[in-house]
Amino acid sequence: MTRNEAREIMMQILYEMEAAGEMNEAAVCRLTEERLAGNHVQRGRTLLSDILRHIDQIDDSINRCSTRWKTARMPKVDLAIMRLAIGEMNYGEDIPDAVAINEAINLGKKYSTGESSKFIHGVLGAVARRDDD
Repeated sequence: MTRNEAREIMMQILYEMEAAGEMNEAAVCRLTEERLAGNHVQRGRTLLSDILRHIDQIDDSINRCSTRWKTARMPKVDLAIMRLAIGEMNYGEDIPDAVAINEAINLGKKYSTGESSKFIHGVLGAVARRDDD
């Protein structure tokens, strides 16, 4: 399993947890164990747990930097992609912001629409610039 494949699965886990209303540590443990392999299990569990612990701050960052939609109205796929990218930017293992943003754009193109990937790029770029200030 590559890091990109693991990232894709982590985005799917975030999406599934949101859709099921199951945003908790037990779901993170169960889903990472079931879907990730090798060293990605622990890495995924740690990152997703960090995202859950800081979900309010992550969503606040998205809401501050989104000019069109707030998290409550966003497509859940786009929201999962952005939460994962911000988690990687803030809590990941030395992943440069540009890499996290680029990977999020690619996920948006694969799982959402062309417009969504542009929206994701705009919001995450604004989040990265705010964090640099």
